[in-house]
Amino acid sequence: MKKRLNDLIIILMLVVLAGISYIYIPLQAKALDEKISQSTSLNLAQEYDAYLSKNLPRDIPKLYFYWFSHQKKISDLRIKRAIEEVKNTQVGTGKMQIWSFLNMGAVIKTSNKTIAIDTANLPFSSAHNALVDLADIFIVSHIDADHFDATLLNKALEKNKKVVFLEEFIFEAVKPDGVIKLKSGESKEINGVKVTAYQTDHRGDGNFKEPCAWIMVEVDGYKLLHTGDGRDFKNKEEQNKVYATKDFDVLLGNIALHPYNIRDLKPRVWLPLHLFKFMHGQELYRESTFEAVQNNNQKYEKDLQGIEIVYLLPGESLVYPTE
Repeated sequence: MKKRLNDLIIILMLVVLAGISYIYIPLQAKALDEKISQSTSLNLAQEYDAYLSKNLPRDIPKLYFYWFSHQKKISDLRIKRAIEEVKNTQVGTGKMQIWSFLNMGAVIKTSNKTIAIDTANLPFSSAHNALVDLADIFIVSHIDADHFDATLLNKALEKNKKVVFLEEFIFEAVKPDGVIKLKSGESKEINGVKVTAYQTDHRGDGNFKEPCAWIMVEVDGYKLLHTGDGRDFKNKEEQNKVYATKDFDVLLGNIALHPYNIRDLKPRVWLPLHLFKFMHGQELYRESTFEAVQNNNQKYEKDLQGIEIVYLLPGESLVYPTE
């Protein structure tokens, strides 16, 4: 009997410790989050990098890592802060504001509409959930867990929001009501927002059976292109059409794209996304820092002339047109 009681006490203590480790926010994370909110991303990029890379596993972290890791905790702080800004920001006519979320996640807000693309919670996180009350449309580029969150999308559908993805995707976990499926190359007007999807592979792997999509969004006179993790198009005529457009206001472009891709798309502003991707472990993380991306872009400086490149830490935003 005494042994059982001792075992029960030990289990209870472990549960309490696990709960404390989950809710505890390191003071360093709070301080860094506050500093970023009061400064600019380029000034604090190295400090943010050092904080995220500390004790980061070499390979893809195990699931339990997200329960207590400081990487998740500062990410949650940054996302919650960004969502509050989305909620409280009144965007004037003739303006557009874009927030950078985790990986390829982005939220676009104009005076009339709010659009969320590839917003997904980390394991054991609910930081993105408040978006379901703010965004009118949720768009998904592909089914990787850092881009697609079935629980979040179902919550959005319960709020009568629209969810958009390629017809080829198999999303059995998402309720069908309110879901809009687009064929590759198809455009659809959704509550005043025109969305077009183009089927691609995943980072040039040539696999179109598990497709990704480039998404073009036209809202309130602005034209944006979000590339997800895609690189090569399944339909080359669609690819030629997209590259011939040449009037994108903002490219929400994956840093894995070659600078020549950015050059040929010729957007007015390129917002590099999939930065600081600690979810993939230390080895791939090092390729996704500001420093790594800037060094690569400098090699192609002449090719990127005329394109404004704006680097944002997760949770930061830009106002377009830029001043």
